[in-house]
Amino acid sequence: MINKFWLKIKLKLKIGFNFGVGRSHGKITVFHRGGSSKKTINIIDFFRRINSHGFIFKIIKTSLFTSFLGFIIYENGLSNYILLSDKVNINSIIYSGSFYIKRKFFLGDSLPLGDIGLFSLINNIELNPFKGSVYARSAGLSAILSSKKDKKVLLKLKSGWNLVISNFCLCSLGLVSNSLHKFYNYKKAGIIRSLGFRPKVRGVAMNPIDHPHGGGEGKKSPPSSARSPWGWLTKGTPSKSKKYQIVLKKKLKLLRF
Repeated sequence: MINKFWLKIKLKLKIGFNFGVGRSHGKITVFHRGGSSKKTINIIDFFRRINSHGFIFKIIKTSLFTSFLGFIIYENGLSNYILLSDKVNINSIIYSGSFYIKRKFFLGDSLPLGDIGLFSLINNIELNPFKGSVYARSAGLSAILSSKKDKKVLLKLKSGWNLVISNFCLCSLGLVSNSLHKFYNYKKAGIIRSLGFRPKVRGVAMNPIDHPHGGGEGKKSPPSSARSPWGWLTKGTPSKSKKYQIVLKKKLKLLRF
């Protein structure tokens, strides 16, 4: 009975998916992309506002996501895929919802940021309420909830950035699963080609039309300052505009975190 139910759901929660080739009207728009094999993408619930408990029925791994995916069946009969937190196993009971419940929180539970204690490790974070999770979704990633004030929350991301968002945004407790993914060995170039990545070439080896470093005689002819393919200065020059940095500092001062 369970196997028949699983087969029906499995067909409904998958879509045929083809990677883009990195070109628009024959022109390269994204470098080093193309040539991937056909894939099916799993429909993942990044919202998780069901307000119900569910148990993990199955754990799978796909090439499109670095973390493990869990197939969860809720008490009200709904079911979907979710990004798993670390140390969540088959038959684990998980809560997904936007209302506070009087029980102990466990790893993998999805809750509003306002209900979570300070200095907790969280993942799968929404930037705006009801928009779906955006931050900390890759394998082994997490953020730290630093402080709370006036329905706002300060998060510290792995990149070092501080993020101020509403405490009504949802997140999941714990780290994202499959934290050993960074040690995975792809074994051969063909596997990476099938994932949709093309070889990377040095700018010096290109023609002048393809890169600012291109042209000249032999290897030793790059310009005096290193540049990107679009002509921006790289290696030491900040890419963020000063105006944006000033606005961010003013916001943090107003909130007085």
